[in-house]
Amino acid sequence: MMNYSKLNLIVFLLFSAHLTYGQQSLNIIDLYYESFLSNSARSIQEKANVGSYSFHGRIGGISFESVAIPSKAVRNSKISLDYEFDRFVVTIGNKKIYPELPNWLLIPTVKFADSPYQVLFSPLGDTGSNKQAQCLYHPAFLNTLAGLRIFEADLLNLPNLLWDLPVNSEGEYILARSEKHYVPKENNLIEQTLYDDLCGDGKPFTSFVLTDKNANIGFDVKNEKLQFTGHPYYLFTKDESDLEHIDNLRKEIEQTYVKIETNSKIFLGNKYTSDLNPKTNLEGLLKILKANRSEEIFNPYPMREIVNAIDRLDSLNRLNDAEIGIKLSLLNQYSTTFDKNWKLLKSYNPLVYSTVENIAQWAAFFRYVKRTNPAGWDGFVRKTGNRTIKDAPKVDTPTRYDINYFRLIEIPNQE
Repeated sequence: MMNYSKLNLIVFLLFSAHLTYGQQSLNIIDLYYESFLSNSARSIQEKANVGSYSFHGRIGGISFESVAIPSKAVRNSKISLDYEFDRFVVTIGNKKIYPELPNWLLIPTVKFADSPYQVLFSPLGDTGSNKQAQCLYHPAFLNTLAGLRIFEADLLNLPNLLWDLPVNSEGEYILARSEKHYVPKENNLIEQTLYDDLCGDGKPFTSFVLTDKNANIGFDVKNEKLQFTGHPYYLFTKDESDLEHIDNLRKEIEQTYVKIETNSKIFLGNKYTSDLNPKTNLEGLLKILKANRSEEIFNPYPMREIVNAIDRLDSLNRLNDAEIGIKLSLLNQYSTTFDKNWKLLKSYNPLVYSTVENIAQWAAFFRYVKRTNPAGWDGFVRKTGNRTIKDAPKVDTPTRYDINYFRLIEIPNQE
């Protein structure tokens, strides 16, 4: 017999499922779109700084920064871009090439490559308030199908659902015109391979990013087609910071602020007010202390303690990462080994991984054109900037997501 509390839980879950029914979802993940947030609160405009602790801890996600390298055969050829009769055209030397790059990919990638920012996506936005989204996108990919595909490429730590694609409120896969015949299929063998490589023998990493840094993306013309070499890859990192040392420094900073506050109260007497708290208004407190410096002759000890504490606080603020105890290790060998799975990932989810590969390669190519033919590039940007995306549905890129384990009951096992 089912007990009452368990029955209540099931009723609650059923009711909750009903309330969230109709939203976008990805397998057992509920995708939320907080429309009250402005575009700027859902966007990120940052340069890539792959390898730095602050970048991996504050932004992470996906960033593409490469400039493509031409082959010897086309190295000295002028490259221009155009849009003729609703077709994207690349002219290399005297050869015209018509790449099969749909507008839903072309238009945002051009805007991305034209911007000074290289971060496409960050999952590390604001999770503690309603001022900013958790999931942040480069403005070029915000509310686009390309942005939705980019979002999923950051879910490598969930290989059990990485094969699947998001569905809309009617439960239909969200697909572009060029993707219409694709149906996601689960592949237990690939899933197990990815799981073993990511989690087998104890997970050796603490975080990862998808990047094209030093990926050597190149291009050539063969059989009247533009062909690329090189692809983005997952770079795995491990946080090996000295947490005990960092905590000791944190405590020392706290004690230093207490020392400043305590002695300021003694020195200023009834002139000290709560809005002069050194943690929140050190500049204001220093101005008041300076204005009352003439009182030091009558009470020198607290002022001396304040000066010593501020000197110590200043020296603590100047510590570099190594002195603080921060250490981020780039797991280059592990990343290189895992990169052998790139073709496997493209087989597991062709739409997601072909999309991010296309964006990385074309963005690198566009940066090369921008560098070598700036006037022609500017004209091309103006042409594509006025075009609207008609070959893919409008998408609300997720601002946050949650795993909904109740969906395990709803989703049938696909073979």
